[in-house]
Amino acid sequence: MSSKYPLTLRQLGLLLLCAAWLLPGLIGHAPWKGGDGDHFIQLWQLLQRGGTPQADPATPPLYYWMAAATAWLTAPLLDFPDGARLASGLFVATALFFLARTARALYGAQAAWAAALGLLGCVGLLVRGHELNAYTAQFAAAAIMLYALARLPQTVHSGWVLAVGAALMLLAGGAAEALLFLVLAASLPLLLAGYRSATAWRALALGIAGALLFGAAWLALLEAQGIPRTQALSLQRWLGSEGRDPFYFPGILGWYAWPVWPLAAWALYRERRHWRTPGIVLPVATLVGLLGLYAFAAHPAEEQGLILLLPLALLGAAGLFTLQRGAANALTWFAVMLFGFIGLVWWVYWSAHDLGVPTRLAVRLTKLGMTHVGELRPWTLVLGAAVTVAWLVFLARVERSPLRPILVWTAGITFIWVLLMALFQVPLDRRLSYAGVAEELVARVPASECIQTHQVRSQQRLLLAYHSGLQFVPAGVDCKWLLIETRRREPVPHVAPEWIKQWEGARPGDRSDRFHLYAHD
Repeated sequence: MSSKYPLTLRQLGLLLLCAAWLLPGLIGHAPWKGGDGDHFIQLWQLLQRGGTPQADPATPPLYYWMAAATAWLTAPLLDFPDGARLASGLFVATALFFLARTARALYGAQAAWAAALGLLGCVGLLVRGHELNAYTAQFAAAAIMLYALARLPQTVHSGWVLAVGAALMLLAGGAAEALLFLVLAASLPLLLAGYRSATAWRALALGIAGALLFGAAWLALLEAQGIPRTQALSLQRWLGSEGRDPFYFPGILGWYAWPVWPLAAWALYRERRHWRTPGIVLPVATLVGLLGLYAFAAHPAEEQGLILLLPLALLGAAGLFTLQRGAANALTWFAVMLFGFIGLVWWVYWSAHDLGVPTRLAVRLTKLGMTHVGELRPWTLVLGAAVTVAWLVFLARVERSPLRPILVWTAGITFIWVLLMALFQVPLDRRLSYAGVAEELVARVPASECIQTHQVRSQQRLLLAYHSGLQFVPAGVDCKWLLIETRRREPVPHVAPEWIKQWEGARPGDRSDRFHLYAHD
């Protein structure tokens, strides 16, 4: 993963695997319900009103600047949500690059690809890395800062990298995380003799001084703009006890960080008598510090925990090359069997959706709201078959090496993701986006008229406004149209007799949200 070394055919294949993981799912669909829709709405509103992202704690500037830039640069080719979503791909790619460089610095050249592939193989990154997710900017900044910490004893220039990483973390809404990494940097000389050299001290002083200078300049700019520091630095996430769950992230790491956490545990066990090395101390201190910090986070969520994967991927790279042959074979065959089974399931569902066979499953898909069941889509067949054949050829040709277990796992998780997008991205788009609901509204409401909303939540209202181009206003405003949202089995609120129901529906297969459209003369 380093530009100092010429690319071999094997390395080109690994880069192709990374690209195959990164690109599918980033483009070709509308904003989906959940985190993807939330971040898209924040970006869309920001551009609509022409504000500055640092003025709103929900829009850390680095990610929204990048998303706006990628959307603008790709506007001739891609829809606005697709172009904006490329920002997440760029930040994930940046994190991969610097994590590989960190592994090279800590464990040697052979560990670079192991760390990158281990990170890509993490279950928790698969969905969150392919949606509009502002926390991918913190993810990339953390990888840059880890690289700087690993290189402190080797070159003074690593101090500049540390300062740049801290500045990016601050702009990504991670003031607390930036401070944590700086405290960790200052603590390393107490734990490791190699960090007490003159080079390390100069690099450390340069990095901390540069980070503090940028922080002071940023705070001065915020003051000049009249933006409260607590708001601009996202400090409200750490203040107060409402919504706090100290055990949330330790509770999800079992699946979220699979398969790197077992490899990391093995590395710690192997090095338990020789732990005072940068390859153990740096990732362990980072992981413990982040878990301690996130114990105080309000309303923790999966998308916020991406940074936790970085130190575990580093330790996993260290553990991979000392893995016993039986354990390595077990991980390899578990990956083949698991992803082979999931791939088979995808094909059975494709057959039900496109061919109507098996009949009972096709009927069930129809009941779940899937449209166009029984209509063959030739291109999905061609793409899906190509992806499946590519995976089978890979399995037949992959060589025995210490890298093979994590390579087979990451290739497998890439295979099922790409196959899912090839076979079902269009049906999933209908199921997870509000474009279909917006089409129903456009077919009934004239473009010149407004729609009152009652009980329609903010994300749904704004996504409907984006897709339809219609004007949605609060209840009580004089409009001829009224849209009501009900949840699950909630009864429809009573409306005045003059309101006549024009339409009732939801996203295909959605049983949680239902919309009711009324009109009066």
